[in-house]
Amino acid sequence: MQRKPVPPAPDSIERVREVRDAAPLVPESEDDCCRRLVERAGVHDRGQASAWLVFLTALGAVEETDLGYARSREDLDCDALAANFRENVFLAPEVLDALGDDPRRASDIFETVRERVPRWERTKRQDWEGFWTERVERRLDWAVLLGLAERADGGYRRPD
Repeated sequence: MQRKPVPPAPDSIERVREVRDAAPLVPESEDDCCRRLVERAGVHDRGQASAWLVFLTALGAVEETDLGYARSREDLDCDALAANFRENVFLAPEVLDALGDDPRRASDIFETVRERVPRWERTKRQDWEGFWTERVERRLDWAVLLGLAERADGGYRRPD
């Protein structure tokens, strides 16, 4: 299953480890996990913590069970995170496939993938294009962090 929530990309994989390590080893409810991420990892608020939990689940760094969320006992391997990002994050494959050798702005990549945004997402906001352009940019920033893209000349491109 592909997940939609993508928090803003941090500056380093180490920050991903910090947030993941704030999740419990034994499953706890989403509310308890969110509180832990806010208190132990300095995540801004409960909404951001929830987005982190769902996103870390997509990356395979956190597991979702019937009892709640728990941190994965696996080491965070960048190659595995990158593969899980591509496979489990909504629009990630399309965004990555839209990259070329020449830099492209996030807004141009959004135009390439805009038809993949579900109709109900388009009707729930007046400025859905702006909202989803930002969401595409978040995916691009994560792609850079995970080595799947690089920044160049004010845009993004495939890594060399």
